[in-house]
Amino acid sequence: MSYNVYLREHVGRARNHHVIFVQTESNGGGFIFQVARNIQQGIAFDHKRAKPSKESETCLSQEKIGTVTKANFDRIQSIVETLPPPPKQFNGPKRINPNVPLRRCQEWTADAI
Repeated sequence: MSYNVYLREHVGRARNHHVIFVQTESNGGGFIFQVARNIQQGIAFDHKRAKPSKESETCLSQEKIGTVTKANFDRIQSIVETLPPPPKQFNGPKRINPNVPLRRCQEWTADAI
């Protein structure tokens, strides 16, 4: 048995939020793998259950990017946790390192995929 894997886009503040969504339930529900919070505080890894896209109030789109076997589903979390989340990038209104490009959830998700 395989699960469909999607790139989901949710409503965000400055930019829309990207997550990896694995549909594990027949009703369309599943699990989200993401980094959350903001670049003012520092971003952290998060993994949680998620509603089907049609029931989510913030989901804008969902694009299928592949499949994962049920046997390999548990490996996803250990793999994405090896990718460091974007660090704190601002101290108040001032950038901590202006020579380094900003990294948010979209960049982390692209690396994870």
